[in-house]
Amino acid sequence: LKTAVRTAMADQAQREALPEVLFGSGVLIRGADRITTGKNVFIDHRAYLSSSSVNGSRGYIRIGDDVEVGPYSVLWGGGGIDIGSNVHMGAHVHVTSQQGQKIPPSQTDPAVPLTVDCAPVRIEDHVLLYSGVIVVPGVTIGHHAVVAAGSVVTTDIPPYATAAGAPARVDRKSTRLNSSHI
Repeated sequence: LKTAVRTAMADQAQREALPEVLFGSGVLIRGADRITTGKNVFIDHRAYLSSSSVNGSRGYIRIGDDVEVGPYSVLWGGGGIDIGSNVHMGAHVHVTSQQGQKIPPSQTDPAVPLTVDCAPVRIEDHVLLYSGVIVVPGVTIGHHAVVAAGSVVTTDIPPYATAAGAPARVDRKSTRLNSSHI
């Protein structure tokens, strides 16, 4: 019981470090001292945000104005995550700027720590990430882009594009239709 109370108090302290954010229930924040947010940010139920302790604790999460992080979404910021303004993430979106390297077959000692690669993720203004989207390290999603539900973004998505699939591919028709906006 004491551990549960201490954990709840620590969780509340992390959320209080971001007073301008509106939280749904059960949101977990780790490393709030390296998370910054703009105005009108809503982090929905059971989301998890971590600036991470990998990468020498140099990770961060920066969130612009008028952003919604959907329920059960995860932001892993070990390599840094920059989210612009007017961004909407649906439920179960996973954005990670860190990932473990494959363990070689010759490695048999379980005491050897996992090597984690880190690369920044940038999500520009006016982006829609529908439910179940996964974004991997090192990716930039351009402004006004839309990523379809269940897509896995492994390469950059240009501005105004619509992308879908696993891996996500840009619908060339959407890019041509919107090229007049660039």
